[in-house]
Amino acid sequence: TYLTAIRRGWTAASLMMDVETRFPGGVGQKDYVPQNYNGEFKGPMSLRDALGNSINVTAVKMLANVGVKNMLTQAYSMGLTTLEPTMENMRRFGLAVTLGGAEVTMADLAAAYSSFANGGRKVSLTGVLKVEDRDGRVLEEFKTVEGKSVMSPQEAFVISHILSDNSARRLTFGEVNGLTISGYQVAVKTGTTNDKRDNWCIGWTPNLLTAVWVGNNDNSPMKKVASGVSGATPIWRKIMQFGVSQRNKQDFPIPDKIVSLEVDNLSGWSAHDGFASRQEYFIDGTQPAGEDPIHLKLKVCRGTDGLAPPEDVSSGNYDEKEYIKFSEDDPISGDGQNRWQEAIDAWAGQQESADKYRPPEDYCREGGRLTVDFSGLDDRSTVGNDVDVRIGTASLVKVVEVKLWVNGEEEKRWEQRPFDLVLRLDDGKYTLKAWAKDKNGNEAEREIKIGVNMAWDWQPSPTPTITPIPTVTSPPATPTEIVVEPSPTETIIPSLTPTPAT
Repeated sequence: TYLTAIRRGWTAASLMMDVETRFPGGVGQKDYVPQNYNGEFKGPMSLRDALGNSINVTAVKMLANVGVKNMLTQAYSMGLTTLEPTMENMRRFGLAVTLGGAEVTMADLAAAYSSFANGGRKVSLTGVLKVEDRDGRVLEEFKTVEGKSVMSPQEAFVISHILSDNSARRLTFGEVNGLTISGYQVAVKTGTTNDKRDNWCIGWTPNLLTAVWVGNNDNSPMKKVASGVSGATPIWRKIMQFGVSQRNKQDFPIPDKIVSLEVDNLSGWSAHDGFASRQEYFIDGTQPAGEDPIHLKLKVCRGTDGLAPPEDVSSGNYDEKEYIKFSEDDPISGDGQNRWQEAIDAWAGQQESADKYRPPEDYCREGGRLTVDFSGLDDRSTVGNDVDVRIGTASLVKVVEVKLWVNGEEEKRWEQRPFDLVLRLDDGKYTLKAWAKDKNGNEAEREIKIGVNMAWDWQPSPTPTITPIPTVTSPPATPTEIVVEPSPTETIIPSLTPTPAT
């Protein structure tokens, strides 16, 4: 069931809700309400933890998502011959088939699960490896075949890695349990029918698989064996401990196109806001992208309920609070009633701090719809040639389009976050304009001016101009009467040069 989901884009980090849920039983039948082995419900769980802890409710939900026929087709391709997706089987099997509501043989189950160990290839069982005569001559010998691919190596790795992760099973089996082999990476799965007639443990490394069944040959219920852990597991563990010591040690190889990403512990989306996180493996292309819609840190008004309007956010007049928004669609509802969401809401209402599960959807007051701004880039600032542009928006609804203009020319258009890029600009003055639109059609824009290696308002110094000095022309004198006086008598002064002596 979980393999079928992974083949359709689900991941080990995908969130599922383990809450008491009703499934329509069909015409004339009671609703189906699966229970977990321990009678408890854990709430939010990753697909990894749901599979590792053998959670029944999430298995039924997952089968409802992927479809019974798709799951049977996958199982049959792996060698479970009794699960052929015939019309008769489709009439017989309902959602309970994922919890063991159909018969399989031990040989089929071992062959099918070996596909995980073999990197996605189905290899048929063989009971005879070699036949020799009394003189040692080989009469017949089994030749290893590659086998038919029934899943990709990446899909096989994800399943094997989940089932070898001891931390992913601790809720049900405890931190210390009989499902580990010291020093070895071993994938293992247990199972017990609710009438205690069948008790399973099956586990593998890349070069060894062991399947164990415990029960009564007359198909009567067992009285003392309560679960796969106490019944089949001790036998399985002794066989595996002996078997792995006789072989080269092998861990599950990580194939190409597998990526590791730090994800939020609760939601499975990319880690954010300092919330608890962990590493997870993804088949490349299935890793989460965009903002986390589940585990939220919202800006809310101080002293009252509701989201802080953008103008409060811009001024810093807000508080930040953690919220969680769980939602699931009911894929098998025939009457429009979402029983899955009703079960989630009922569970959330019983939790402490139930308000945490009801994030506000409206502003605390009227006004303030959409705002856009440049983050970390100030108006009228001077920057270097590599300009880190980060456009921030504030809106109650999703922002569907953001654009950036540089000096009047459109530079970049986004349809999803992050609205970031690095501009390589020559020295000079620039006008940057950011524009945003939300899904309701609201628009906003913001314009700033910057200088690259110069002031935003830099102007060149003026070139000196030589101005000629004008010639000053005296105005003509006003005619006046000229009086002529007699010249003074010239006095001749005799030379005083001494006469040379004779």
